[in-house]
Amino acid sequence: MSDEREGDELVQKLAELAKKKESEPPPELTNDVIINLAGMTPLQYAQQLAREAKKYKTPVKLLEKAVEAVRIGQEAEKLLEPHWEVKLAEDPVDAAELFAEVEARILQHVVMPKDLAFVVALWVGQSWIHQHGTYSPILGVTSAERDSGKSTLMGVIAFLVRRSLLSVGVSAAALYRSIEKWNPTFVVDEADDAFVDNPDLRQVINSGWTRGQGVMRCDPDTNEPRRFPTFCPKAIALKGKKMPDTMLSRTIFIEMKRRLRSEKVDHFRHLDDAGFARMRSQLARWAQDSGEALGLAQAAQPEGFMNRTASNWQLMFAIADSLGEEAGARARTIAQHIAGVTDMASAGVALLQDIKTMFEASTLDHLTSKAIINNLTADPEKRWAEWSRGKPISEKGVAGLLHEYRIVSRNVGPRAAQTKGYRKADFEDAWERYLTPEAEKAEGGLDSDILPSTRPPPCNNYAFAEKTAVDGEDGGREKNGHFSGEINAVDGWTRKTSEIAPSVDFNGSDPGPIPDCLIRAPKVARPPALGPEGDNLDDLQ
Repeated sequence: MSDEREGDELVQKLAELAKKKESEPPPELTNDVIINLAGMTPLQYAQQLAREAKKYKTPVKLLEKAVEAVRIGQEAEKLLEPHWEVKLAEDPVDAAELFAEVEARILQHVVMPKDLAFVVALWVGQSWIHQHGTYSPILGVTSAERDSGKSTLMGVIAFLVRRSLLSVGVSAAALYRSIEKWNPTFVVDEADDAFVDNPDLRQVINSGWTRGQGVMRCDPDTNEPRRFPTFCPKAIALKGKKMPDTMLSRTIFIEMKRRLRSEKVDHFRHLDDAGFARMRSQLARWAQDSGEALGLAQAAQPEGFMNRTASNWQLMFAIADSLGEEAGARARTIAQHIAGVTDMASAGVALLQDIKTMFEASTLDHLTSKAIINNLTADPEKRWAEWSRGKPISEKGVAGLLHEYRIVSRNVGPRAAQTKGYRKADFEDAWERYLTPEAEKAEGGLDSDILPSTRPPPCNNYAFAEKTAVDGEDGGREKNGHFSGEINAVDGWTRKTSEIAPSVDFNGSDPGPIPDCLIRAPKVARPPALGPEGDNLDDLQ
């Protein structure tokens, strides 16, 4: 009996102890506990998870999620490439000397004008202070032909920017997942057809132009929708400019040319070295010391820079200004040239410009749809001659483009012979909003009358010759003169008036007056003559 009584008392004491223990608060669940679980082998983790959940009175699923979050963070912190590990320079950096060295290293391996190398150096700097900026312009490295140094330049860039992720092509999903995981600088080569019929990739890249933007996708693990960040620096190399209009306006283009046999550079082995490592160390220190202030700076814009063009250059101008007054002026001069050369109007804007030209050549307040089509397709070199699958643009095609500007066709002409067409008054608002003002043209802005040319030089004046990599009718190479660094001097221009605009000299020197041998009028396609009712008179002959 005494034994039974003792057993009952023991059971009662154990029950009281368990009840007391349950009423006590659990020990604090610290990060060390989670990190310890995350570092266990799968077997250890399976054995310990339930115990730790019970010990800390935490639901098992909640503890599993905490461990998974730590593992994701640890994975993200793993350096994908050895050159991602950068040790800050101990001493403050002379920024002007640093960026001059970056520019020189680019030119050591790549044939390109010095001033374009300067722009690349500014963009490299922007990658290190990207988190302080609001906009992220794409660096578009392009060329008319292969073997023009694009891949070499991309390789050099990859060892200079912050956390470069060098890739040949990229998918939309890989892009936004990599941005979330590593926050890299994307350096994408061979992107010639990457954006053709690829709206997902276009959306990811376009959204990444502005801080805070992203794309909504379903998480494959949870099937729950969430936003993936897309804001990161992106350099993209491709032949030509096969990008959607929306991407073109977000891009600063660096146009590469095939080098001459006489142009010598050091072979680039696509290997990291002590020079690159030292520059990355100095760039990291410069970013730490100056990044926040540069991100807040409101750099002055050149005349005519507004909207997206101004935003593309904002941070790069701020960096250039910090290097000295001369560097700031140099950056703006180059930017004006690049913006003027690479501002590729959308099809709609090009159509507005061509129709404006037709109205300026006519005394009428309207044009018939037939006359517009005849005029647009008269020049076989314009896009309208082979608008859709090799066929000329139609009246329906014109109507579709103009519809975006709220411009619609209507009956025009005398009451007795009315036909479909467009009134001049309906274009006025669109012309004012989307076409370059005449005042800007007069002040040296983008001139729609200047078109690229690859014609050989008409005389032996190398200061004004239209420069091309292959001069001479027999395809032989001649001297290319008066260009920055005597490097890759391909910069010809032909004006549609009675004189030739001199080639742009990045060094800013004045080569003197235009020689008489260059005062000539190139042959251009004559637009159809328009009659009093806006009809094509050539069709009536």
